[in-house]
Amino acid sequence: MHSSTDLPLDQTFTTGVPKRGALVQDRPTLGSLPRARRGVGWWLPPALDLVSSSVALVVVAVAAGSQVFPALPLSPLLLIVVYGVLGVYGARDQRGALGGGEDGMAWPVIRLLVAALFAWSASLMIPLGSGAQLALWGIFMVIDTAARSFSSPLLRRLDTPERWVLVGDEVTASRLKAYEPLQAYATVVATVPPGEGEDEPKAADRVAALQVVDRYRADRVVIATRHADDESLLDLVRAFKSIGVPVSLLPRPLDLLEAPATTASQVGGVPLIDVEALAAHNSVPYTGPDRRRVRKTKVSVVVPAMNEAQNIGHVLERLPDGLHEVILVDGNSSDNTIEVACRVRPDIRVLVQSGRGKGDAFRTGFAAVTGNLVVMLDADGSADPAEIPRFVEALEAGADFAKGSRFLPGGGSADITHLRSLGNSVLSGTANLLHGTHFTDLCYGYNAFWARCLPFIALDVPGFEVETLINLRVAGSGMMITEVPSYEADRLYGQSNLNTFRDGFRVLGTILGEARRRRAIGQPSRRAAVKPEAEAAKTATAA
Repeated sequence: MHSSTDLPLDQTFTTGVPKRGALVQDRPTLGSLPRARRGVGWWLPPALDLVSSSVALVVVAVAAGSQVFPALPLSPLLLIVVYGVLGVYGARDQRGALGGGEDGMAWPVIRLLVAALFAWSASLMIPLGSGAQLALWGIFMVIDTAARSFSSPLLRRLDTPERWVLVGDEVTASRLKAYEPLQAYATVVATVPPGEGEDEPKAADRVAALQVVDRYRADRVVIATRHADDESLLDLVRAFKSIGVPVSLLPRPLDLLEAPATTASQVGGVPLIDVEALAAHNSVPYTGPDRRRVRKTKVSVVVPAMNEAQNIGHVLERLPDGLHEVILVDGNSSDNTIEVACRVRPDIRVLVQSGRGKGDAFRTGFAAVTGNLVVMLDADGSADPAEIPRFVEALEAGADFAKGSRFLPGGGSADITHLRSLGNSVLSGTANLLHGTHFTDLCYGYNAFWARCLPFIALDVPGFEVETLINLRVAGSGMMITEVPSYEADRLYGQSNLNTFRDGFRVLGTILGEARRRRAIGQPSRRAAVKPEAEAAKTATAA
């Protein structure tokens, strides 16, 4: 087998014809968690569209003798929203499609159609004849195209190159660093040697992978090792995908991944194979003999907390016996959360997250679990730790993912308001419509799943939308989901950091973004098996 260093950097390759079958799909992302904080370059294109559409609207309205309000600002904002949903902003490869390539005409056509929608929506708010609408469409396209052309040099300066961590040898790293076309798009910030021999590769450990990504603030991991066999290479891919960082392989013969699991791409002229999905066969993510009678379940409870000193002790005291480990992920608390946790449960493992947000905390905790079953538990006392055996029972009955629901018989909530209940219904309905699921309580974060599912979840969001992202990626992968009734109590002490409208819109954005990304990688919509616990126990396949 040839190594990646035996191939020229301008090597061309073709993508195999996708096969029909059950796949665990991953969604392409804009980068790792550090890049989730978007820079000025990300906001410039929508700002240009907003200004261009506003100027065109003012010019046409004044010429037609019409008032500008309310078309300004509603129509320009509508244009920005539609562009955002369609994916015109953000991804580097999509911006490149505007200028050419195999699918280069797709985005220009979309821009023309959205511009027509903009003109038509303005005519619904202010009196504009057909001639004025056509003029608005044309003036906007001219101004917007000119603005994009003049701003291209600025965009290139603001578009920070990706930071690559290379898993491989120094020879390959030196060749990549010396390859001039790549320098505008990416820079190799570190080279990590793979493990050798029969032992597990050093980078295959999730904790080590997270440390590497955080230490070098990596936007992408590129695997170019010549030493890893198929199983070791899969370990590397699983480790880095588990913590949500994009993973690419320098081209080499791949027998371990099915064709639908990879996509050929180029960054700065360097051919890569992006690991968009981990291949699976038949039922996902596991089919095989029934080992439930001989397998020992090791439950790892992950508890993210920030300034929860008054609550964390009550939560830990109510945990059931027989747990494998309890992991507290502290969000740099300013109170004595850690001290209280260690006093109540001396065997607790304490981690301090390097970033911010609930999603980043779960990412840190998931990387450290050593058990084979993971439970997500809030530290504010709203979720009942005594319900953990109920989730474990559902998973041992055959489910891959156990989802808590406040709206099943036996569940309920003392904390949810009418507004939040309405919002949850709207968001759950939207997700079910777009993703072909049957969730009854999309936004509830009390969940449990087998640790083998972590590479398929691939967390890459920092905030409260993390539960929605996990639910949708699990459903999109084809895993078996069981909904478990759960009761949400009032928060014990303090005020929640949840903001109904802000976080609701973030959840909606996650729902729309995941639907668009699933379509972008060609995954057909499917009905995820979201079943009540009793029904799932009867129909579950062996796990």
